[in-house]
Amino acid sequence: MNVIFLIAKRFLMPRNMLEGGIINIISFLGLFIGATSIILSVAVLNGFQGILEDETKKIYGDYAIINFDYDRDKELIENFEKNSIKYAPYYEEEFFISKNKKQSLVNLKTIESSRFDGFYDLELVEDNRGLSDGEIIIGKSLADKMDFSIGDSISIYSTKLNMSYLAMPFTKELLVTNIFKNRILRSDEFLIFTVSKEYSFPNKKFTDIEIVGDIDGVVTMPNDNIVSWKDRNRQLFDATEIEKKITFFTLFLIIVVASFNLSSSVMQIATKKTREMAILSTFGMSKNSISSIFLVYGYLLAITAIVSGILFALLIIYIQNTFGVFMLNPEFYLVSMLPMEISFKDISLLLFYSILIIGLFATLPLMLIKKIRPIELINKNI
Repeated sequence: MNVIFLIAKRFLMPRNMLEGGIINIISFLGLFIGATSIILSVAVLNGFQGILEDETKKIYGDYAIINFDYDRDKELIENFEKNSIKYAPYYEEEFFISKNKKQSLVNLKTIESSRFDGFYDLELVEDNRGLSDGEIIIGKSLADKMDFSIGDSISIYSTKLNMSYLAMPFTKELLVTNIFKNRILRSDEFLIFTVSKEYSFPNKKFTDIEIVGDIDGVVTMPNDNIVSWKDRNRQLFDATEIEKKITFFTLFLIIVVASFNLSSSVMQIATKKTREMAILSTFGMSKNSISSIFLVYGYLLAITAIVSGILFALLIIYIQNTFGVFMLNPEFYLVSMLPMEISFKDISLLLFYSILIIGLFATLPLMLIKKIRPIELINKNI
């Protein structure tokens, strides 16, 4: 084993704790806490982002063909049929609904009747998932706001005004057969599902198609006509990504501050080891080699602390996901258990930036260490 590594390891674990052990422990704890905090915070944000993604897919599917044209997109539909990929043609229109002087603007999403069942994974109040022509499924927030219940008949009014004063706005009577919940996206405040037997695919009334499944290999991507669930909610998911990055770099300041302490620790160890440095110089070790000992010492201490912090955080994530130690009130947080999810990319980023910062702060004391002349200090009894 390399002599430099052996000596650095001895500095890291001294026999006398008062000579350097306490300094090492303080530096270790700072980096350990920083790494643990970053992994746990990012894991929680990833967990809530994962829930947001799942809830989005329940409403919007995995992909959508926007501004669908059957003549243009016929080949896509044939590929979906061949590969057993589920799709649902639909169109959306805006309507007003009113009850007891309460009004609300809603989006009526009309799906081809033969494709509604089993396509949307809605969280319904009642188990009955079927939907017939003239029936609707409304959101819980909208139902609470407008005092609608299952079995109610409601009237919707078209927002398209006819300029003739004799003409009445288009109205339609619909029966509420079920209520869905989706509080994360707030889509249950404005979205209403219904089906139509009047139109059958590929009728031009259907303007869009939603898709559930993996279309890689079926469709050449990127495709200007196809958008993913994330693209359709780009602002929302961009905001969550920005929040995650801000959290990461804010908590990374803990590691930066701990790295200052690491730099101080390297310098203090160097001043306490002047006698050992003199002995090594006597045996012919160069100043660069002696400086390398303290550089390796700094890296050993820092990387051990950061890796330990990451492993400790991963243990907490495993315990939480397995046993559900940290519970939440679903009325406020929408989920009953604190979600945690971490990726290899997040861990790699932490290690990469940590090594850069540690390298910077562990190298700074070396410039002062090279100026120390241990033999002269010993001769002066300093």
